[in-house]
Amino acid sequence: MITLDHLLIDESVFTSTFACDLQRCKGACCTLPGGAGAPLADAEVDLVRAAVEHALPYLSERSRSYIEAHGAVEGFPGQYATTCIDDKDCVFVMYDGGVATCAIEKAWHAGATDFRKPLSCHLFPIRVANFGGPYLHYEKFDECAPGRALGEQLGLPLVVALKDALVRAYGAEIYERMLAVANGTAGEGDE
Repeated sequence: MITLDHLLIDESVFTSTFACDLQRCKGACCTLPGGAGAPLADAEVDLVRAAVEHALPYLSERSRSYIEAHGAVEGFPGQYATTCIDDKDCVFVMYDGGVATCAIEKAWHAGATDFRKPLSCHLFPIRVANFGGPYLHYEKFDECAPGRALGEQLGLPLVVALKDALVRAYGAEIYERMLAVANGTAGEGDE
């Protein structure tokens, strides 16, 4: 384990390679079976609800109807998630050439909303647990095997592949320190 300020980080975050390969995995992270969608921080609930109107134009009738009937968010404080259809597809999934992508992110790219997507989605496959503070770990899903293979082929460290998400979550200074740990150039107090 590595400690950076208030973060406890599993070493696999620093030693793994990864490069999302959507054409091969088909956006499986947005359609993982299990009943709950993307975990949401309490502070993201209103942001997700506000993003619904901007995501609607990109969603199928099935998703629009589901949101109207069940809402876009389920759970309770500390345990919120996006809703899922048939215990699988996140309600914000849209398909582009057979690849599951995020309608919220599509609206963000179009400039319709300032909210990109839930942070848990942006950080995936890094997961954040709470054991008295944030604990970051790399979760190896079978569905992400193409991303592991491509990351290894490219020699792309996981922390580099997820730079935007890590900077969004923890700031540029913490990210630079994470990168130094991954590169083996960390200073005192960073390991």
